[in-house]
Amino acid sequence: MLKPAIVSFLLFSCFAFVQAQDKAAVYTKEFTLITENDNYNFTKQDRYYSNGLFLRYQWLAKNTSSSRLATKLHRVEAGQMIYNPHLNRRSLEQVLERQDRPYAGWLYTSYGQTNVFNDERVLLFDGAVGIVGPGAKGKEVQTNYHKIIGLYKLYGWENQVQNELGVNASVRYYQPLIAATKNFSLHATGKATLGNTFTNASAGVLLKLGWLEDEQYTAYWTGRLGQNKQQQRHQTEFIFFLEPTLMAQAYNATVQGGLFREEKGNYTSELNPLIYIVKTGIMLSNRQTSFSAFYHIKQREAKTMIDPFEVYGAFAFSIRFR
Repeated sequence: MLKPAIVSFLLFSCFAFVQAQDKAAVYTKEFTLITENDNYNFTKQDRYYSNGLFLRYQWLAKNTSSSRLATKLHRVEAGQMIYNPHLNRRSLEQVLERQDRPYAGWLYTSYGQTNVFNDERVLLFDGAVGIVGPGAKGKEVQTNYHKIIGLYKLYGWENQVQNELGVNASVRYYQPLIAATKNFSLHATGKATLGNTFTNASAGVLLKLGWLEDEQYTAYWTGRLGQNKQQQRHQTEFIFFLEPTLMAQAYNATVQGGLFREEKGNYTSELNPLIYIVKTGIMLSNRQTSFSAFYHIKQREAKTMIDPFEVYGAFAFSIRFR
């Protein structure tokens, strides 16, 4: 169903990757497009976390403000996430009869920083403001997209969660477990989000294998910004990564409705308090461009969800500027 779009995206990304020819420049800015969709696992299903689209702009800080910091980056991001129940086609009656999680959209903008320390520790934090509910335009985006590419008619968006403005803060910390080499890196991870849209905490590990740059210069942390040709280990960095985590959930407005709303929507669900998430994929990068392909396996967020887990893929393309 979406195979032509995927192939086109891959070909475009590979073309841009090969065409990057400026070897002497030092780049300080980066623009990234990220697309996530459950159809990228080639199941032709449209359920649970159905689609995400994100635009991200990052730039290198003029000074690190600390002798312990190797790299400091700023970023701004805008994105939309769309959530569906197990069934969203056939007829309104059938969809509502089998609804196992709410319809929801989350539209936001955020600011964040990435700090890579000299001892290979990494700290990222973000603050986001947005809206969950009809104001996020999930219904309009999904239904119009289906019309444009000739997919099936959608039913059930009448049962999406109600509008609520959201304010959320998150932090991610990566602690090296062993000294990184040219081909191997291992970090313990800790993450936490606090807000009226999402509140959760998770822990796990991050394994990276391949032809790796130094931690401060790896494309995994957008470290190619500020790197000159003499500082690179490889003309092309190749990363295979695996990040399994265990998450404790306290609140999720896309499942439970707005935290501060009395009327949350026609249908809401109870959260699973503890879930696992596995993220894996590859990344290719030279000093001007990066291409990534990710795969996510996530245990069901809501107790009412029919499938025991949700699977979705992601692609990302980055280009850097002086």
